Amino acid sequence: MAITSPLNLVKLRAYNKIFSTTYEDEAIQARGEFLHAFPLKTLGKLELEDYVIGRQAPTFCTFLEVKTRSWASIYGATALKFGIYFGETKSDKTKKYRFSKKFGSTQSEAYEAVKGALRDLGKLASNSSISFEAIDSNPLSQMLKAKVLSLYFPDKFLNVCSKDHLETLAAELGMEPGIALSEIQHRLMDVKNGNSMTKHWSNPKFMSFLYVEYINLDEVDTEDDGVVSPRKKAKRRVNFEEVQKLRSEIGEAAELFALEWEKQRLLGAGLGNLVAKIDDRRDRPAYGYDYLSHSGDGQERYVEVKAVGCLRGGDGHRFFLSDNEHVVSVSRDHAPGYFFYLVFFDGKSKPERVVAMPAAEMYARGEMMPAAYVLRFDLGISGD
Repeated sequence: MAITSPLNLVKLRAYNKIFSTTYEDEAIQARGEFLHAFPLKTLGKLELEDYVIGRQAPTFCTFLEVKTRSWASIYGATALKFGIYFGETKSDKTKKYRFSKKFGSTQSEAYEAVKGALRDLGKLASNSSISFEAIDSNPLSQMLKAKVLSLYFPDKFLNVCSKDHLETLAAELGMEPGIALSEIQHRLMDVKNGNSMTKHWSNPKFMSFLYVEYINLDEVDTEDDGVVSPRKKAKRRVNFEEVQKLRSEIGEAAELFALEWEKQRLLGAGLGNLVAKIDDRRDRPAYGYDYLSHSGDGQERYVEVKAVGCLRGGDGHRFFLSDNEHVVSVSRDHAPGYFFYLVFFDGKSKPERVVAMPAAEMYARGEMMPAAYVLRFDLGISGD
């Protein structure tokens, strides 16, 4: 049942100007990584070790709570929200499998019930005619169900998981009281798609607007990674040989890591058909970027990968930019879709994170300084 969109167009336009696409890309990539690791068809086949949180591995529940937090947060409840987990309690520090008694009296019985409930949830949401009452009656916890529905069925359920937040949004947007929580999730998509502006927004972007406008909580971090100019210029010597060595050692690792990240972002955005169309242009530097990808159908994205180094003294981060890359990034044809993919490394020099930053935002927030010059001249000496 669609409802008339009550959204304020002036507020939407204002939010559209300040929204960070960096947050949006991170959320969408996280969903893509999750879908790649746990396709919907595998829900009924998950082994216990692949499901439970607490195993120090990228399990199903680890993805739901930690690795896809940028998509939607389900923090704030104990691990029992997953039905079964591996860990300890305040009174018992022994690490072992623990489960909610509503799913069974033994470990295996409980997990089979949890797995069955997950499988049933997927079937219910897949139906063309959705029974919201049946979804709400499913024994899985509210937060778990809402997160799973939003990840697997983003065209049907918005990524809002909290019962309180869903009820608040329902009241603010004029929905009748007492409707099923899963129906609120669904009808929030009606609100989104019923507005001429927000129907073109991603779910993370629309969700973050709702939180800012109606929930007024710092629940969703839609800011980028605080890219600002360094607090002060560091007047110190630069060892260019060391810099070049670092770039040659980690450059390729950063590029390959960013490529996989981009594939996951496309998958998370529902653009999996465009993954095969990513064009690797690293060996053609005249293009001025590393990969040609897409932000949407018919919307090209120019990806320049940068392995980010930390400045000594904690003054910030830096990367090196060629003149050609800069010229291309500000050109009329490329500027709207030119992105720096900033790759950060862990303490073992392994890439661990990508921050996708539009070049225009990077230039506005950072500080560009010359690193080298080319001096052209003619001595005017005759060959006699």
